[in-house]
Amino acid sequence: MRSPKDPIAEMLEACPFLRAALGRALDEPPTVVMGAVARLLREGALTPEQQARIFAYWNTWAERADERELDLLATGALETFNDDAASQQLARALLTGKALDLLEDMRSGWGQPDYGPGD
Repeated sequence: MRSPKDPIAEMLEACPFLRAALGRALDEPPTVVMGAVARLLREGALTPEQQARIFAYWNTWAERADERELDLLATGALETFNDDAASQQLARALLTGKALDLLEDMRSGWGQPDYGPGD
């Protein structure tokens, strides 16, 4: 059983619909789980309400996270949102505060394009 501080367990508590969507990916290490959540978001596999709920959780999480958790969020999930314009624009529309700062830090740190705010 995972500890109460486990960010994956906390995310699943805040977004219980992810259990079914992730399936066996939940047996993987946390970075893989986070990547699977990001992939669901990027592929449009979730409803807009579910997308908003995940991003809202990530926003809250980033504000209270320690360095290890921020690294998990950044490298497990957020860095993939800079791979293409649609993903970057989705993330920019729904991330705030430290989570948005992480997205931008990942983009500039990896030299990825700035696709702008979108339409």
